[in-house]
Amino acid sequence: MSVLASSHAARSEDGARPFTLFNAGPGVVTAVEIAPAGQPHDGASLIGRVALPPGSALHITPPRGTPCLADLRIRWSDGRIEERARFDLCQPQRAIRVASPTP
Repeated sequence: MSVLASSHAARSEDGARPFTLFNAGPGVVTAVEIAPAGQPHDGASLIGRVALPPGSALHITPPRGTPCLADLRIRWSDGRIEERARFDLCQPQRAIRVASPTP
């Protein structure tokens, strides 16, 4: 799945908006990390100790000061990691669907 960043990406003064993460695959999401586009992921998971089972959705609020363009890292219970680069998180009511990557 690919999502293109829109022209709203330059509007970083507003900061990232909350979004919904929907687990559309058979795996369990164990962590969601966010970082400014192109920067290392060094923060804690946005979902804490919560696991997101298949078919479930979770409303996520990025930390204050998160820019519009951000990189997401999704960790799965089997140890795999999915990277999603340069998401425009300033679009209103953003829903992000993920499905566990194939081995």
